[in-house]
Amino acid sequence: MAFPSRAFRGHDGRVYSEWEIHKLAASGLGRLSLFASVAALALVVADVALFRTGHPGALPNWAPKVAGGLALLVACGFLALSQVRKSEVQRPQLLGLLLCLGLAVGGAVVSAAAGGLGTALGMGLVPVAWAWALTMPKGASAAAVPIAGSFVVHVVLTTMLSGEAPQGVDGPALVMALATGLALAASQVVETWREKAAAQSTQDWLTGALARPALEARLETLCAMRARSLAPVSLVMFDVDHFKSINDGYGRGAGDEVLEMLVNCINSEIRASDFIGRCGGDEFLLVLDECEGPQAVSLLERLRHRLAARPMVVSDSQVRVSFSAGVVSVGPGDALVVKDLLRNAEKALSASKDTARNRTSMAPPPPPGSGSVVEVETSAEVSAVETQGFSPSGNTQG
Repeated sequence: MAFPSRAFRGHDGRVYSEWEIHKLAASGLGRLSLFASVAALALVVADVALFRTGHPGALPNWAPKVAGGLALLVACGFLALSQVRKSEVQRPQLLGLLLCLGLAVGGAVVSAAAGGLGTALGMGLVPVAWAWALTMPKGASAAAVPIAGSFVVHVVLTTMLSGEAPQGVDGPALVMALATGLALAASQVVETWREKAAAQSTQDWLTGALARPALEARLETLCAMRARSLAPVSLVMFDVDHFKSINDGYGRGAGDEVLEMLVNCINSEIRASDFIGRCGGDEFLLVLDECEGPQAVSLLERLRHRLAARPMVVSDSQVRVSFSAGVVSVGPGDALVVKDLLRNAEKALSASKDTARNRTSMAPPPPPGSGSVVEVETSAEVSAVETQGFSPSGNTQG
């Protein structure tokens, strides 16, 4: 049973948000730096072992050792930065580009001193750039400059420093060109499969909430089970108030951090039998098993007071976060139809948002055979329930 499309409004169609791409790139920078450190160390050791008595090229004997040593230090420095800063590292893809190009220069010096592209060290540190395909996100569009650029820098600089003009199409250069093309293709293939895996994942990559397909399947299973039992179920559809203002004021990365922290806050308050899923954008669905409407509202008010008492720290700034919610509760013996539950939860959410936000509205499911919806209002105190339509009462302001 598919969810109605309006239940997921606000989804922009992208698998990854900017903050998710940033975290993938930050993690990839760590793996790329580790590979670069190992490759640079291997190049230095090979240079020392193969050319103990001197180099055949025109460069002085100390030049490749200095270049290799500096490449190793740079790679280790980037590795240390990625481990210390983790996802907080700034512009990880730019740093990865600088790492690849810098190591291409150091590797070219070692290759030139060894005699040129046709020697045992002819590839230098170009394989570090090839590793970009397996470590960094965004596919060929982001990999073109570091991978192809490193190849060009290496070939041109090695040829210039070795003093040997290429005769026709150089065999080793052709092999490296083919490998560079394969690395670019691999980067796009890896990104395509990464996006497919994320789209089919049972867990939302950013927030840890259930992804849409898993949320859909689990809710359908719960409704089938509860149709044969006497336990109540409550559904809560909610989203962050003025989320666009957070994105505009602090950046999309900050907005994603807010969503991540909000879901963590909710998970700390709910039971193992309850679950939360991301419908799209900043809209979520919380399913509370064996929970009646007033209990659900009480939980939401507890969360609302908690958020109001302690602002979230985002990008070194304190951000007060509130949410609007719509609740639909199904009592023992009531019909459990997923599309009707979602429709009424969405109507209740719209009522909260249209009035003044930072509040909760509640509506029961439509009675069997009825074309209308009986809607009720809930207050922050959860002291009374009145059948007066969608007119949410004022809750604590966050």
